[in-house]
Amino acid sequence: MTFIAFRESLLRFQRSKNPEYGLKDSQTMDIDQLWSSTLAGAGSGGILSALSRGPKSAPSGTFMFGALAFAGQWISSRASRYRQDQILAQSSFDDLSIPASSNSTSSSPSASQSQPALNTLLNVLPMHRTDLDEYEVKLRHKLERIEAEQQFLTQESLRRERLAVEKADQEKTV
Repeated sequence: MTFIAFRESLLRFQRSKNPEYGLKDSQTMDIDQLWSSTLAGAGSGGILSALSRGPKSAPSGTFMFGALAFAGQWISSRASRYRQDQILAQSSFDDLSIPASSNSTSSSPSASQSQPALNTLLNVLPMHRTDLDEYEVKLRHKLERIEAEQQFLTQESLRRERLAVEKADQEKTV
């Protein structure tokens, strides 16, 4: 819990400084996460090792936990960047729609063999590619639902107005 609290507070502080320098969060995300994790790991490690083994163990705990946090965040960032690159590469191949040539090199069969594994991995992810027609259909359905809800709300407000007027008329006559 200590690590997460330190890391999130450091990230929030670093993100608050981005607008001052005209930067977007996505431009500094990897380095911000790396340094926030490293400092949070070092701080947490120093505190926890000092509490568990005494104050003389604080420097070794600071170094070890900082290094572990740095390595973990570096691996996580690299894996995330690789995944994003693969998704972008896959989407650019889909957009090009160029058939494979018959004179392929020796590296293309191994790449085509790893393609199903990559597709399986990407299909598990919560995002998927939609074509323009499918997107337009989804937008049309959403617009129809919104218009139906708007019509229902208009009718409901008119019904309530009529009831209020009828109630007021009844009260005047009584």
